[in-house]
Amino acid sequence: MEWVAKSDPGLVRPRNEDAYLVLPDKGLFAVADGLGGHQAGDVASQLAVSTVAQFWQEEKEVSLERLVAAVKAANEAVYRASLARPECMGMGTTLTVCLVKEKELLWAHVGDSRGYLLRGGEVTQFTQDHTLVAELLREGEISPEEAEWHPYRHVLSRALGIEAAVEVDAGSFALERGDIILLCTDGLTLHLTPEEILRLVREAKSLAAGGEKLLAEALERGGEDNITLVMVRIDD
Repeated sequence: MEWVAKSDPGLVRPRNEDAYLVLPDKGLFAVADGLGGHQAGDVASQLAVSTVAQFWQEEKEVSLERLVAAVKAANEAVYRASLARPECMGMGTTLTVCLVKEKELLWAHVGDSRGYLLRGGEVTQFTQDHTLVAELLREGEISPEEAEWHPYRHVLSRALGIEAAVEVDAGSFALERGDIILLCTDGLTLHLTPEEILRLVREAKSLAAGGEKLLAEALERGGEDNITLVMVRIDD
């Protein structure tokens, strides 16, 4: 297993409110995007990933249920901190976590950061965006073209830390040799389509070079938000 992680504030935002987690010895990876425009988004994202890391260090069971429990623990930690610290009131974050377990990938997710599987010449998004516009699109009330330019396309319908309890999407699938898992915040997908992501990664001479190309291209196209990505390639 090979991995690369990149995070950049971009060219517009004054600070980086994204965070990521890389624990390759445990096969655990995550990205989080603190809610822009809210109090202490950077605190929320860092607290979310650190809570997942601590939870997993203390847990011996490796299962999808425990991964979901780790995300729910992160939600509780962010929620409690927002109540206890006036300067953090209203903070929240997205969180997308994956766990490589032998030849299987377990994942859990809240928000609009994304998880992609790059396999051969195809790219598949295995997470679902939790935004108002994504919900309208899934319900057939707007077209993909309308969704792309909708004024509320970045408004989240679900996020970590906003309420005491949160619904967590989760799933698993079998891995194959050569698979690449990409976790990223919307600062990357704002500027790059899934097909462009696949092309840039496949053209790169290494996984590290692929990460550099993705970040550089997003910055070249405006870098309008914080950009964070974690890529993992399954070599065995």
